[in-house]
Amino acid sequence: METRSITAEDYLKAIDEFTLYNGYASLSEIAHLLGTARQSAYDEIKILVQKGLVERRSRGEYVLTREGSVEANIFLRKHRIAEILLWKSLSLPWETIDDEAMGIEHGITETIAVAVCRKYGCDSCPHGNPVPDENGMVHEIHDIFFSSLKPDRKYRISRVIFENSEILHYLGTRSMLPGYEVATDHQGMLCIPSNVGEKVPESVARAMTYLTFNE
Repeated sequence: METRSITAEDYLKAIDEFTLYNGYASLSEIAHLLGTARQSAYDEIKILVQKGLVERRSRGEYVLTREGSVEANIFLRKHRIAEILLWKSLSLPWETIDDEAMGIEHGITETIAVAVCRKYGCDSCPHGNPVPDENGMVHEIHDIFFSSLKPDRKYRISRVIFENSEILHYLGTRSMLPGYEVATDHQGMLCIPSNVGEKVPESVARAMTYLTFNE
């Protein structure tokens, strides 16, 4: 199995995604996601804390600082533009482009980024997340987290905030891309109306944000 070199930017991206998903990133989750030893992850995160990019909330729980968020966004710009390129130009499957983008994201120069944006547009990546500008600034999206959904309502998927390969496979095989219609039942569980009311696992439902039908 090919081993991918892990950079500081990969750690910032991982912490950013886990914070959106869980409210924080745990050391064990980061190590598992990046496929590295827990001690190696701890050593790298300790450096990021010393640089003021990551803040330790409690034992084994981390979030990005404001400066860390900007640095993460500068890297996420490359990652999301790589996703756009792979999806629009090469027509790779929607659910695989997050993993595939990891192989080319570090080689996306600003010249390439501008060219991709000019040809395909870069308002958002194929998973619905906004593409930051070259300074790490990103426009705010006023969407709703799963915890704020109301029972017996219809919604549209806004974006996938936690791009786990299993979650993307679940969504991709059901064509649940941004804009797809979902609904909540009387207990607040997320369902797929077009698939005989199939209930969506909560781990998947929490990995997305939503828009109401008047947005």
